[in-house]
Amino acid sequence: MAKKKFRKATAAAGLVLLMGLLAGCGGSGDEATITLKEVPIYPQSIAGESLEASIPGGMMGGNLAQYTTTDSYDEVLAFYINALHQYQPQVDTLTSDLGRQTAFSVEQENGIVSVTIQEFLQENQVNITIMGLGM
Repeated sequence: MAKKKFRKATAAAGLVLLMGLLAGCGGSGDEATITLKEVPIYPQSIAGESLEASIPGGMMGGNLAQYTTTDSYDEVLAFYINALHQYQPQVDTLTSDLGRQTAFSVEQENGIVSVTIQEFLQENQVNITIMGLGM
C-alpha cells in the first residue's frame, strides 16, 4: 500500500515539476516533433497510474502515464533509445542505491514530451513514465 501511494505521489510530483520547467522552456522550432500519442509503449509492459492535469485558466496542461515491466533496465533503455533517436532528445541519467534512471525530453514549440525509465533493484522492476506537457 505504501509503495502505491509513493508511486502516485511521484507521478504527481513529476507532472508538477515538468509543468514548472515548461514555463521556462521554449523550443527553437528546428527539432523534429513527437506527440504523446506517438510515443511507443514498451511491449508487454503493464499499465499503471495515469494522470491528467491543467493549470486553472487552461494556459497549461499535461498528461502522464506509467507502465511497469520485469524486463531489464538495459532492454527498456535500448527500446527507447531506438524509438526516440530521430527526435534528438535531451538525455539525463542518474544512478543511485535504488537503481538507474534515464529521462528523455523532446521540446516542442508549445510543450515537452518526456519518457523516464526507472530501475527499482529491490522490486526487480522497471518503471516507464511517459509525460506530455503543453501550453
